[in-house]
Amino acid sequence: MIEAHIVNARNKHLYHREFEEFLRRRHEYYAVANRWVPISDDGLELDPFDTPQATYILGMLGDRVVTSARLMPTTVPNLVSEEFPHMCENIGLPCSQDWADWTRTYVLPEYRGVGATGILGQMFCAVMEYCLDEGISHTGGVLQQFLLKRWLDLGWKVIPAGLPRVLSGDWCLVAYVEVTEKALQSGRLHASVSRPLLVRQGAQLPFITPAKRPVAEAVS
Repeated sequence: MIEAHIVNARNKHLYHREFEEFLRRRHEYYAVANRWVPISDDGLELDPFDTPQATYILGMLGDRVVTSARLMPTTVPNLVSEEFPHMCENIGLPCSQDWADWTRTYVLPEYRGVGATGILGQMFCAVMEYCLDEGISHTGGVLQQFLLKRWLDLGWKVIPAGLPRVLSGDWCLVAYVEVTEKALQSGRLHASVSRPLLVRQGAQLPFITPAKRPVAEAVS
């Protein structure tokens, strides 16, 4: 089972080797294998959204980065807001402190499985665990349509932001999932995750600053 290390602007110096490996794996997947982004001379894949506001979740087996995720606040420029706002015709473009744009998830080829179990399911649970910890209410973004079934297989409530469209030869859509304790428990059950996955080392950068965290409504 993976350990999901939280990497941000405050503790990135602790993960120099792991973060470079993450960027190389991104390049292999997004640039070399799928040609979604240009080939880079240095073999590293970076885009305009690798900013100090980004939080990375590096899924590790031993000393290898085998899967990943990147989360961005929807209140700053992100992949959906800058490149796919036209794909949010159902709900409008998300722009809220407690909604997270979720991108750059891949799994090394030798660890890819079928269905909700396996490394991908574990990373999905790690993302849900992190979002729940940080007070995030929804997370998602642009994704290939087959991944929508993976979310549904975990028992998650999915909100399609708009209609599917063909992007670079694949059917894709913008969609979000609700972040709840029930969703986390359901995800763990279906993905056979028996324990918390997150590892936090060094200083942490809160996804939502305390003054901006959503305030729960009082229940009479």
